[in-house]
Amino acid sequence: MNRWSPTLVVLTLCLAGAHASEAPAGARALTIAEAVHSALERSPEVLLARTQATRAGESVRESRALNRPQVSAGTGLAYNNGFPLSIEGSAPSIFKIIGSQSILSAKNSNLIRESKESARAGSFASERVRNEVALRTALCYSRLHQARKILALAERQLEPALKQQETTEALLEEGKARPVDAAVARAAAAAARQELLVAREEARVLQAELLVLTGIDGVDSIETRDPRIAPGPEGETAEVLYQRAVASTPEILEAEAVVKAREFHLAAERGERHPRVNFVTEYALFSRSNNYEDYYRRFERHNYLLGLSIEVPLLTGSRTGARIAQSRLEAAEERYRLEGLKADLRVNIERALGALEIARGAEEVARQDLAAARELDALGEVLFEEGRISDKERAASRLELGQKELAVVEAEQTLIERRLELLRVTGTASTALLQ
Repeated sequence: MNRWSPTLVVLTLCLAGAHASEAPAGARALTIAEAVHSALERSPEVLLARTQATRAGESVRESRALNRPQVSAGTGLAYNNGFPLSIEGSAPSIFKIIGSQSILSAKNSNLIRESKESARAGSFASERVRNEVALRTALCYSRLHQARKILALAERQLEPALKQQETTEALLEEGKARPVDAAVARAAAAAARQELLVAREEARVLQAELLVLTGIDGVDSIETRDPRIAPGPEGETAEVLYQRAVASTPEILEAEAVVKAREFHLAAERGERHPRVNFVTEYALFSRSNNYEDYYRRFERHNYLLGLSIEVPLLTGSRTGARIAQSRLEAAEERYRLEGLKADLRVNIERALGALEIARGAEEVARQDLAAARELDALGEVLFEEGRISDKERAASRLELGQKELAVVEAEQTLIERRLELLRVTGTASTALLQ
């Protein structure tokens, strides 16, 4: 019966891995900072947030028009019989110009302030989105780099597993091994193949995700480098980090701007009860066809008016009071939300610092375990050459070494993720990751 030799399979996989490790024509090498920079320049989420912030800025210009001169021109053509009537409060005219300018309006002033704070909140929201995209890109980049390390380890683990399977099956045919030993060897080889498949698919999916995040066209793959993340705020106390984050975290600043905007809106609603003063002017050119000269002793074709319009609200019913109450409650809701964000920020900083310290210790332990496993592997090599241990014991020693190497890779990735989490909590991701 023809059967593929496990050794031949190993050689084929190694050659395929060697060809895959070579940079293809469409490959591009990127550092983690370059990947983050590319994502921030091309991400639709960042572009959308930037557009929304610009739109909020345009709303400020719109609100400022409330306190700027308003001028309109038109005509009031009409036919009347008998006493000259008016159209919408104005006499019919060939041509007229009406102008107004707000001089005193508490409502308008506070509406302008509200729009400014809303625009500030939009700019902070844009920075928050930048941080989210930067973190997602950095996390994908680091996971891709570690997945490729795991892929290399899985390829190395497959070779001894296949060799052990081949040896055990040969011994079984010679009657020197039990069927259960061959079954165990085949199961170990199948597990190694599955681990290799999982590692390969994980790396493939992460590379596809990174290509989408960075928005790089015309590239088949991205060559990663060892992720270097600036230490950032790691060496500072939780209280120092909290005070700094309160003053600079986009989420907190956005919430504070929203609170101020709601307070200005409340003041604008209260302004409905305050007097309003407008400067008004009007010019109208009359026609003789409207019988004005028949009903008035003196007819003047050119008519103008200059004056002040003063309005003092006396009775507005429950409408104004209800709107003031609603605005007061909205402002209270935003203040409670802000206090909740600050409380969560303090707890998250403590949690992130603790998790980072644990990850540092775990990485150090994993490295020490790896160093010990390498010493034991070197000793096992000597004992194997001297014939003092069996193939099975030697394979177990190599398997243990591979597991320790994998543990180091996983500990490194956990440490990177804990550093990224601290950057996320303190709101400094987009700045720190571009260094």
